[in-house]
Amino acid sequence: MTTPAARASEASALVDAFERLTAGVLRRRGVGPDPLPPMQGVALVSVAAEPLRLRALAERIGTTDATASRTVDALESAGLVKRTSAPEDGRGVVVRVTAAGRRRLEERRARFAAVLEEGLADLAPEDRERLVRLLGDVAAALARS
Repeated sequence: MTTPAARASEASALVDAFERLTAGVLRRRGVGPDPLPPMQGVALVSVAAEPLRLRALAERIGTTDATASRTVDALESAGLVKRTSAPEDGRGVVVRVTAAGRRRLEERRARFAAVLEEGLADLAPEDRERLVRLLGDVAAALARS
């Protein structure tokens, strides 16, 4: 059984690894993800997965309604999302990704994949597969909590 101290140490090591990974990606901005601010990137990914009311988007990305609204304003100004009437009541507003937003996400994802491929090149195939599986498990656990 893993002790709380050991779990904290593992989490700290994982944070360090993610910070180094993020720094490595950012150093390669020309081939890495586009320079959307992180909150805008997370919001765009969220509404691309499913149209969301503003409050639901704020909850999904872990921010306030006001910050989510400003984030959507910026994405809408860039033509990446649009606000539409909620189909269930007509009064509410739903944020939806636009075709340009989907293209931007596809391009961003392709650039990010290229950077990660470079970093994964020296790993054995079974290690790459295990890394993908484990990160998926962590993401699923966080989604449940």
